[in-house]
Amino acid sequence: MVGAWIDLRMKNRTTVWLVVYGVFLITTGIIGYEITQETSTSAIANGIVFGTLMIIMGILHQHGRPWTMPASLAATSIFTLTFLWRGALQWFEVVAGNADRSSVAILLTVMALMSGLVTVRLLRWYRH
Repeated sequence: MVGAWIDLRMKNRTTVWLVVYGVFLITTGIIGYEITQETSTSAIANGIVFGTLMIIMGILHQHGRPWTMPASLAATSIFTLTFLWRGALQWFEVVAGNADRSSVAILLTVMALMSGLVTVRLLRWYRH
C-alpha cells in the first residue's frame, strides 16, 4: 500500500514538472520572439511545439504510459544541450562586441538552466 502511494506521488510530481516545463518553453518562445523584435519566428514555433510536446508527455505520464519517462528524459537532455550550445554562441557574440545579443544570451542561459534542472529531476525519479 505504501509503495503504491509513493508511486502515485512520483507520478504526480513528474506530471507537474513536465507540464510546468512545457509552459515555460512556450513562454520563453514567446519572449524570444519579442526580444528579437518579431524576426525569429522559429523561437515562437519551437517554443509552442516543444512546450506542447512536454505538456502532452506530462499528461500521458499521469495516465501511466511507461514510455513517457525515458522519452521526456531524452527530450529534456537534448533541450539542455541545445540551449547550452546556442547560449554559448550568443555569449561569444556579446564578448565580441555585439551587445544587442545579450538579452537573447541571457534568455538561452535561463532556458539551459531550467532544462538542466528538469533533466536532473527526471533522472532522480527514473525507475527502469
